[in-house]
Amino acid sequence: MKKYWNLFWKFRKIQLMKMMEYRGDFFFWLIVSTMWTAFNYFFYYLIIGNSKTIAGWSYDEVLILLSFFTMLDAFTWSVFYPNMVNYTESIYQGSLSNLLLLPVNNIFIILTQEATYHNVPRFFIGLIVLISTAIKMQIEVTIYQILLATLVFIISIIFIYSGWFLLATLTFWAEKLNNINEIMPGFRSVYQMPARIYTGLTGFIITFIFPLGLVTTLPSEILLNRNNIFDIFYFFMFTSVFAYLTILFYKFSIKKYSSVGN
Repeated sequence: MKKYWNLFWKFRKIQLMKMMEYRGDFFFWLIVSTMWTAFNYFFYYLIIGNSKTIAGWSYDEVLILLSFFTMLDAFTWSVFYPNMVNYTESIYQGSLSNLLLLPVNNIFIILTQEATYHNVPRFFIGLIVLISTAIKMQIEVTIYQILLATLVFIISIIFIYSGWFLLATLTFWAEKLNNINEIMPGFRSVYQMPARIYTGLTGFIITFIFPLGLVTTLPSEILLNRNNIFDIFYFFMFTSVFAYLTILFYKFSIKKYSSVGN
């Protein structure tokens, strides 16, 4: 375990050094990411400020959900996207062979070796808005709620990353799926709103069949004292099984890998 922990931080240092080679580019995208996050909050202010509520959620309540979405979005563009792009490119170019020969778990390397730091401010903006909104609403949050919301947020990260890894692994089975890494970002709009906004068959699909709608709704509801224990337990079990099946699918798919010209 210590070996993987040290390796993880080695990757972080290497990525930071690579980004500092082009500092102008780094700071430019840092500003762009920050401005885009601010615009996102402003956009929701314009929408909900006029309608007052959305799916029974007040503006402040949606701010809490949007803050969880913003923090998750920081992981999306800082960790998920660069690693999955590198993963699919390594399959097509044949460089995945280099990872398979290393004396460490290749899944660990695939999922952690790449990272960017442009979106770090996005995470802290989300966290600051979350805390300030909770204080403004005078929500009495217990240590238990904080720990549970944090745990569910981590489960949400695992759920999204597993889905992305599953889709990227389809690269072993088809040629020229260059745009496959654009699919998961397209689903972000689903969990950018409270899950209760979706009704009927759509609501059933995104809360039970493939619970994307619970990704940001669940941790928000925990802090708002609306948490449904059944939904939390179901989301945890679904993500555990889903992540396990994703790993099995990877191990099965990698048998088709033939290095260059895969």
